[in-house]
Amino acid sequence: MADYSYPRLFASCQQIITQFFQRRPLVASATLGLGLAAIPIISHIVRSYRGFLALGPGGLPYNFLGWSMQAIAQPLARHDTRDSRPFADPRIFGRYAPHGRTAYLEDVPARRGERPEVPTYVAPQRQMNHHSDASRIEAMKRDLAGSVAPQAEVLTLAPSQLEGPKHQALWLGEAAEKPAYLAKSTRGEFAHVHPDGSSHLILSLADAETATAKGWAERHMLSGVLLPLNYVFVYAPRDEDELEVWQQFLAASISFNTASSEAACSHAS
Repeated sequence: MADYSYPRLFASCQQIITQFFQRRPLVASATLGLGLAAIPIISHIVRSYRGFLALGPGGLPYNFLGWSMQAIAQPLARHDTRDSRPFADPRIFGRYAPHGRTAYLEDVPARRGERPEVPTYVAPQRQMNHHSDASRIEAMKRDLAGSVAPQAEVLTLAPSQLEGPKHQALWLGEAAEKPAYLAKSTRGEFAHVHPDGSSHLILSLADAETATAKGWAERHMLSGVLLPLNYVFVYAPRDEDELEVWQQFLAASISFNTASSEAACSHAS
């Protein structure tokens, strides 16, 4: 019977490797070099994948496929997401006309303290600290749902196609006039809340500039690429005062995205 003890097996493997290097020194050296070079790459992938899972489920599959999809999209992503200047670029005004430069916000203060930590995954976009508590997140969801009834002719609440069916989102209704920036990208979805209390809202260019410059928001990494430039990530409210500011953002988002429909209704009447 063959002896498969560890010392004998180790000695056998050592002999095979030694012979391989003696007979094929160039091939063996190249193989060893590639193996050593792959170690930090594999280590990075493992750390990145764990970080992706730590964000929680979002619009992408919650597995290695989802991580791979966001990694493939990295070359398209923008990393100047906290810069407010792109919103004031006259070259893009026409894409969001006629209401893109209208300001719907009033007297928004600067956000206190540092911005939260937002990892540079293309999706899902989440913050790692400064989260909202459960009661405020529920209040935000109620505000989202409660905004439909007063404008039921143009608004609807339905599962998000951007974050997945477990998340409810505000959409322009079937009878509403969908601006080009919505029809071609989000198909009418313009607001949803995340489990950490952060949210995505589509604001007017003027309001997105204000929200970003005053520390309340930043762009999505694909905003202006595959998503509207004014698709912004609004940080989670940490207290009641910040919840009131978020409610202003939500109202401004609704006003901006329904402006064309409201104008059409007024003209018809």
